[in-house]
Amino acid sequence: MKPFRFIHAADLHLDSSFKGISDIDSNISKELSEATFNTYNKIVDLCMEREVDFLLISGDIYNSQDRSLRAQLRFRDGLKRLSNKGIKAYIIHGNHDPLSGWSSNIEWPENVHIFGSGSVEKEVFEKDEEPIANIYGISYHKREVKTNLTKKFKMVSKSDREMFNIGMLHCNLGSDTGHEPYSPCILDDLSELGYDYWALGHVHKKSVINEENPTVIYSGNPQGLNPKETDERGCYLIDVDEYGDLKYKFIPTESVRWYIEEISIEGMSIEQDLFSEIDDKIEEIRRISSDVPSICRLILTGRGNLYSTLSRKGYLEDLVNEKRSGEEGERNFVWVESIQNRTEPEIDRDKLMEREDFIGGLLKLFEEYYSDKEKIVDVLDALHPLYSSPSGRKFLEYSDYDTLISLLKKAEKVCLDRMIREGEM
Repeated sequence: MKPFRFIHAADLHLDSSFKGISDIDSNISKELSEATFNTYNKIVDLCMEREVDFLLISGDIYNSQDRSLRAQLRFRDGLKRLSNKGIKAYIIHGNHDPLSGWSSNIEWPENVHIFGSGSVEKEVFEKDEEPIANIYGISYHKREVKTNLTKKFKMVSKSDREMFNIGMLHCNLGSDTGHEPYSPCILDDLSELGYDYWALGHVHKKSVINEENPTVIYSGNPQGLNPKETDERGCYLIDVDEYGDLKYKFIPTESVRWYIEEISIEGMSIEQDLFSEIDDKIEEIRRISSDVPSICRLILTGRGNLYSTLSRKGYLEDLVNEKRSGEEGERNFVWVESIQNRTEPEIDRDKLMEREDFIGGLLKLFEEYYSDKEKIVDVLDALHPLYSSPSGRKFLEYSDYDTLISLLKKAEKVCLDRMIREGEM
């Protein structure tokens, strides 16, 4: 078999807007509005630079069912560039861009294959007129696919085992991905079919689920879309040798990178201490991100003298605006999305918890939830009907274990703050 090379990407979400960003400099606003398109172009450039044989895109090319014309044209233009270099593209659609959604009557380049939704299709990739890989895939017809689509894939036949076999699937593998359970499946569903590589989409965090027999990878989204999508984002470069053995390599592609950083006020006596710490954190982010512009959310934590100052109305808004003003016009900007105050007054929580009164009992109750994961799981189970209902999804984001713990700590802080103000302690 001839060696070959391909790139696996997914969840482009072209034309997606960045959530929670407002009142920004016009130059930075333009950078953000183009971020998903610039990232997509980086992937196309990467395909040509690394001389890959084909590109796989495992669903959610667009951000919505009724995809914008701009997104469709920009997507087509990138595929044209690949086609002009003889690079094929194999594409499936996912829950954000099901085939039932609106699309313009666009003519796709001849080197592009978009898999349908009725059944699993098989495409044979040939190199120098020699068949070397079978690529199987299926798209979503509607947004909510709750059935296990792996059941529509057939086992690799004996005649095809000499070739390299790839499955493309937009799915929820396992039960703890933090994403909607569309096309739910388990690793055994994939392993028993005899494929060599599974190119998965839907989960935005990159993950090598299984290293071999078969290799199963979520490429993650190539561009983070909100403050929760930190860390490097990109795609995977896959090299397959003449024996069918593969090597994979993650390559970052994001045009803008998200950061969430904590700064403790413990030990700070004056405001200048905080200003210096924030400046140092911004420069650290700039250094780490190199040439990639960044958006950061700063979270102030700990107990200290600055608590009352930070709680003053309008103080944090003024601080955010001051830090933003220094980034306007910067190419490698570090934009402060927000500064959140999670600091606490200087109180002895452990001593308060020893008290045999309402305050002590309240803190003991909070501590029970912090230390007993099963209690949190019970709460999540109780809330699931709310998050999964059509009305609930419009207003609420899915809460996982860490999110609920964070909400409980906020609730504890509110209770303690209120009792401090009312003289209960």
